[in-house]
Amino acid sequence: MELYSTLGDMLKRRYMDDFIAEHQQLSAPLYSQLRVNTNFTPSGAGVFFPLRIDGNESGGGWRAADDNTLPIGGNERIKQAQVHAKKYYHVVTFSGLAEAVSARGGEDAFAAGITDALTMSVRRAGANMEVNFLRSDGTGRLATCTASATTNVVAVDDAIPFRSGQVVVLINNTTGLIAGGPVTVLSRDVSASTITVSSPVTTATTSGIYINGEQSGSGVPAEITALGLPKLVSNTGTIYGVSRSTYPILQSKVINASTTSLDESMLRRLRKQLMVETATMGLEGYVMISNHDQFDRYTEIALPFRRFNDMTLELGAQQSLTTFEGRPWVVTWAALRDEVYFLNLAAIERGVVRPLSIDERVNMAWIPGQDAFTVLMKYYGENIGRYLNQSAKIIGLTKPTW
Repeated sequence: MELYSTLGDMLKRRYMDDFIAEHQQLSAPLYSQLRVNTNFTPSGAGVFFPLRIDGNESGGGWRAADDNTLPIGGNERIKQAQVHAKKYYHVVTFSGLAEAVSARGGEDAFAAGITDALTMSVRRAGANMEVNFLRSDGTGRLATCTASATTNVVAVDDAIPFRSGQVVVLINNTTGLIAGGPVTVLSRDVSASTITVSSPVTTATTSGIYINGEQSGSGVPAEITALGLPKLVSNTGTIYGVSRSTYPILQSKVINASTTSLDESMLRRLRKQLMVETATMGLEGYVMISNHDQFDRYTEIALPFRRFNDMTLELGAQQSLTTFEGRPWVVTWAALRDEVYFLNLAAIERGVVRPLSIDERVNMAWIPGQDAFTVLMKYYGENIGRYLNQSAKIIGLTKPTW
């Protein structure tokens, strides 16, 4: 017989932070590579950390004659950045019937049911964080509508991030007012760039699609999710309350392909401009990141050339590590289909206040008035771009046929 007074303690012992982190790595292989900033300690209005704007470039120089004259002194310029920790929750609910059925099988059956549900929730949470890191602009927008109509088959710019069962709402991207929903996603069609929802909604090209309840629906969409690569790797707007136009060192290198296809010359141009404009002397720690479509497009062009020149290309069943001129190329389905990133992974850190773990205060709590109990898992943190100019991307690439 289960002892509910000790079940919470059992779960905490079973689902330690290292166990959760291990399972997250299975579903978040790229996000888990980011270094954790152990000094990320919010207080009051948030976390404040320094951004180096420029260095003491006037303080050094060769002297031609022994005239005992020192160069003009300069100083390091630092700008203060403010970071707010974001909140992520994952709730697992068990019905009274599920509890009773598993209890009939004995303590082992009950424990197995709990273990299976929580293990899968950890992996799903990891997958959510991976998608967020690769796609998030900070507002939680999943996609933007591309047509104006009243229908239950909604045309979107990208159907990949949707899953069956999601409850979503349409919100005007400019005003933040609710434009339709909430509705449940029934299915998606990646090739046609559409999603089918449970009831007709009126769409417009100014509407974004968000998980229901994340945005207030009464104001301009706020920055509520941890920042992802689309927000971190950019040359416009603000980041952590600091203007990129005022302080260009915060700008990433961005090349607009203008709907042309990816090729080797474009990748080399991106790499060259990044190295020259940031005075980077080496590429240790840099990686390429793209979806399968753009990598496949690159290999279509590169493979015949390299075969002709008796060079190797790491492809197929013998593949050990996909690379581009010695640098790892991370290929993931979750990346945006018309972009390719090139960045120093060490330039982005995870500021973690609380790692994903079971909330010991409300653990295994019965829902008042319902025959069900919940387990709450939560994460507090933010992704921090410490050296934003050590990142680059190609945008506006032609999307290969699905």
